[in-house]
Amino acid sequence: MEKDDVQLIHSILSGDDEAFGTLVQKYQKSVHALAWRKIGDFHYAEEITQDTFLQAYKKLSTLKDPNQFAGWLYVIANRLCIDWMRKRKPAQQSLENMAVKAIDKLTYERYVLEQRETEAAEFRYEIVKRLLEKLPESERTVVTLYYLGEMTAKEIGKFLGVSVNTITSRLKRARERLKASEELLINDTFGGLQLPNSILENIMRQVADINPVPAPSGKPLLPWMAFSAATVLVILLLGMSNQYLARFQRPYSFEAQSEPAIEIIEALTILDTDAKPTVRSQVGRIDALDKSNSTGSQVSEEVSPPNASEDFPMIAASNGQPKVTRFTLSNGIRVVNLHVENSKDVGIFSYLPLGLVNDGKAKAQWSNLIMRLSIRTSGPFDYKTSSAETMADNIRLEFRGNTDTWTQGLDRHAKWLSGLPFSAESLAKAVPNALAEFGYIEENLATHKLAHAAWNQVFRHGETDITMRKNIQSAQLSELQEYRDQHLVQADRVLLCVIGGVDPDTLKDTMEKQLGAIHLPKKTLPHPTVSPEFAKDQSVTWGVNVTHYVETYTIPRPENEDYPALYVASVLLRLAYMQDDRLKETTGHTYCGVDLVTPEQVYFYVSASLKPEADIEKVKQRIRQLMNPLKQSENNPQVPMIAQSLSKELSTPPDMATLMQQKPEHVTETYMLLQLGVSWGIVEYQYGETMSQLAKAFADVSAADVASVVSRYLTDENRRTLVLSPRASE
Repeated sequence: MEKDDVQLIHSILSGDDEAFGTLVQKYQKSVHALAWRKIGDFHYAEEITQDTFLQAYKKLSTLKDPNQFAGWLYVIANRLCIDWMRKRKPAQQSLENMAVKAIDKLTYERYVLEQRETEAAEFRYEIVKRLLEKLPESERTVVTLYYLGEMTAKEIGKFLGVSVNTITSRLKRARERLKASEELLINDTFGGLQLPNSILENIMRQVADINPVPAPSGKPLLPWMAFSAATVLVILLLGMSNQYLARFQRPYSFEAQSEPAIEIIEALTILDTDAKPTVRSQVGRIDALDKSNSTGSQVSEEVSPPNASEDFPMIAASNGQPKVTRFTLSNGIRVVNLHVENSKDVGIFSYLPLGLVNDGKAKAQWSNLIMRLSIRTSGPFDYKTSSAETMADNIRLEFRGNTDTWTQGLDRHAKWLSGLPFSAESLAKAVPNALAEFGYIEENLATHKLAHAAWNQVFRHGETDITMRKNIQSAQLSELQEYRDQHLVQADRVLLCVIGGVDPDTLKDTMEKQLGAIHLPKKTLPHPTVSPEFAKDQSVTWGVNVTHYVETYTIPRPENEDYPALYVASVLLRLAYMQDDRLKETTGHTYCGVDLVTPEQVYFYVSASLKPEADIEKVKQRIRQLMNPLKQSENNPQVPMIAQSLSKELSTPPDMATLMQQKPEHVTETYMLLQLGVSWGIVEYQYGETMSQLAKAFADVSAADVASVVSRYLTDENRRTLVLSPRASE
């Protein structure tokens, strides 16, 4: 009887190296297929395959769940591919030297024959690579693993960490895109490939000389110490905004009818936390539009950190802090510039006031559609340089480039902000793309943004049955354009954040020329159609096949003296929810924050997507059990550390050396710089002129302050709850 992975791993840890050989034979073609897909070279892929298994053997005792071996192996292989691509400057031997070495072993005739065979094989592989480039990233990976890795749909799903149905769907779509002759060529080319026996032999020979990493002695005590370390990591790497808790996995791009690729999951896996990889709903994220020429298909999978090195060069920045400059254009557009000396990279981000929690009645997701349509008004979409995202209370439009292309980025922003007409063609693409995201969201219980949009419809507009799909499908082009003109670009509510190597004086003059003439209408946002105090507790239906729970508490605005302590409380709770095993058993993901902001009010919120059959009353009970200890100051010893870190982050950006020291191995320096720009921009947008005041206030927050605000604001009387339950599909 064939042993499963768990049995084999137990045998290996007991000293049976032959069992490891069985694992190598089981997965070597899969790893090689993945490596070839990533780097495009069969021979170097063989080296990466060997290195992957050697690293896995060394660290096997650190794998907490042997059932996850396949996915863990994938992460190791992917990381090695990224390292290879960064360092690739292979010392190419001249043809003459190669010939001399070959002739030492072979007759000249045999050498020529083998060279011709190799060239013919490489030619076929090149043709196959070209064919695969017609496919979206996720489908390309599945086809490669299916034909080259000789894996079943079930095995691929386990390897990539997604469902069998998802793999089957991707494979079916890929076959539909390929001609029958093209699929046959892929099958014939891959089907005849056999890895050399030397791979297994080399691995097992080196395994005999390796001392595996010893297993951890046990989970550390003092969980609050772990909370503190995690807090520092979150604050240093992601900046202030709760909205960017999960930003290290680059947000999912749902501008595709195919599901996002596995890379978006592995990013957090590598962080070595006790928490499961978190998946935050990224409704309204665009990173890759129109990459594929296939009708109705836009590729979203090239947006994760592992691929960032393909899109951007490494930065050559100074180790100092970015110089922060603020100015206002003649038309009222606010600008904050983070100048990074010697950097070649440039990121330009527009923050606009329309968002998911201030959409109009029966217009849930219209802000999402506006974002998708606006980003297309500048012409053909370039996924490598442009993207956008709809958040709770804002839309962000992005340009990513360098010191040679940044003026093109400003021109693109000028078109996005100037109210150019939407086209019927853009709407025809935007609607199915917006609808396509629902399936993946439901499957992964990543419904937090959808819940924000539904919460708005219930508490600000009195809706009791949320029909998001219908809201999207029924939207007319003229209505959307009018809605955009009224609400997207408004006086005093447009911010541009620019980060990178552009000289500040040059930037200011150029921005005035390219953006200063844009008209900003008076401030207006969709008004609520019922009082924000409408009903204390609500249970409504929605067209999403997930039960979701939200509770909110009205809190003061950032200029109030209690706001900093409430913010710190949200950080503590968020970390507690992330690490609580009882919540993990019943919820997909649980978040909390202070960034649920409507035109009328600011809310402290807790949001949880529920697993099927979960008892919602037990979820509520556990959420409040984790909240109650914060009412006693002795339970909050980590508050000063968190508060000081938040104060520092609001005062000045981190120096580049510190930022890059915190960089995970699989993330490029360019990506870190751009993420700093995104995070700093959202803080500037949210807090504006109150930033310096807020930074000073954070420095003074104590454990007693946190206990006080939790006791006064997070009360039963102040709580509003919302249960969103599935109904029949729309």
